Amino acid sequence: QGGIVKQVRAVLDRHRGESGIIYRIRRKDVDSMCAQLAGAGYSVAPYHAGMEGADRKKNQDSFINEKVDTIVATIAFGMGIDKSNVRFVVHAGMPKSLEHYQQESGRAGRDGLEAECCLFYSGGDYGTWKFLMSDMEPEAKEIAMVKLSGIYSYCTGGVCRHKAILRYFGQDLDKTNCEACDVCLGELSHVRDALVTGQKILSCIIRLDERFGGNYTASVLTGSREKRIIENGHDALSTYGLLSDHSKETVHNWIDQLVGQDYIEKAGEYNVLTVTPKGRQVLNGQETPRLLRPAKKPAKVSRVAVDSWEGVDQGLFEALRKLRKTLAGKRRVPAYVVFGDAALRDMARRRPSTPEAFLRVKGVGEMKSNQYGKTVLAAIKAYCTANSLETDVHQARENR
Repeated sequence: QGGIVKQVRAVLDRHRGESGIIYRIRRKDVDSMCAQLAGAGYSVAPYHAGMEGADRKKNQDSFINEKVDTIVATIAFGMGIDKSNVRFVVHAGMPKSLEHYQQESGRAGRDGLEAECCLFYSGGDYGTWKFLMSDMEPEAKEIAMVKLSGIYSYCTGGVCRHKAILRYFGQDLDKTNCEACDVCLGELSHVRDALVTGQKILSCIIRLDERFGGNYTASVLTGSREKRIIENGHDALSTYGLLSDHSKETVHNWIDQLVGQDYIEKAGEYNVLTVTPKGRQVLNGQETPRLLRPAKKPAKVSRVAVDSWEGVDQGLFEALRKLRKTLAGKRRVPAYVVFGDAALRDMARRRPSTPEAFLRVKGVGEMKSNQYGKTVLAAIKAYCTANSLETDVHQARENR
């Protein structure tokens, strides 16, 4: 809920100075979002097929070499790029299939550390993809629409996201809680009176003669005094204002969820809502839908995220990131080639003071120790001295 740029900024604020990718459906959306984020002071660059090849390469190189934090792109970005320390991937709009989502979100966290994947969607995304698929050959279009329905059901579903993806690809999760997605972390709560709420929505669609879209239907249900509603006489319907104690955005989201569960179908160019045979079972009380809303309580933190930062001095980690960037610039290589984030975190956890201790850091071998050891150890010593921190933390524990 809320403006998409505002939502994306919230993610960027959680990952200041870290590498990430934001995917958008259309080129014009890439340019618009990139301009707004850059105007707000974020380090971003665009990437899409409508740009000159030289400009695309320049922006891609800037991202790889950490001269820019975030790339805003269409799905054309990411193929063949070996950048292990992407800390977040945002889909600011629904992808066209779960296959695409898995591939694109899989570009985060390839170094084995935690990464955040956010998917923001709306019913409008479904309509956008339908329009973009309208000129496809009938057979290809049919396959594409099945895949589109699959990702839409994933977005609007209320089961563990990891379990849902694995199930789609014919696999299964061997535990009941992944401890990492919005469902399992308690970021969503089930609507208690989902049957009654669903019946109100479906009844309103029928009262509107199945001639209007989700936005208009949500306006009627929340008791809007919009001119069009009054002129159509829909303020006199028995379903008018039945959900006036909820926001229009919340009701619209519930409509999207009912579409994803096949209780409602969107038809035609304007995504007119119609009640399916399955939806009529809800009206008859024979089936109960699942409806979700954001939880009021604070969300838990991913278990993986907690483990990844345990014992790490974040101030030292940031100091080492800056040093890594300087070293990479001198050697003209991407920063992650010097050291991965996992290695930097282990350095900030162990705080080695000798070459022998430095070699115990994950991802540090003889070659990197010889290349960078003296400089990095000096930086660690200086930081620990300035902040009154002990060095060789893990070695001291191992010797006890």
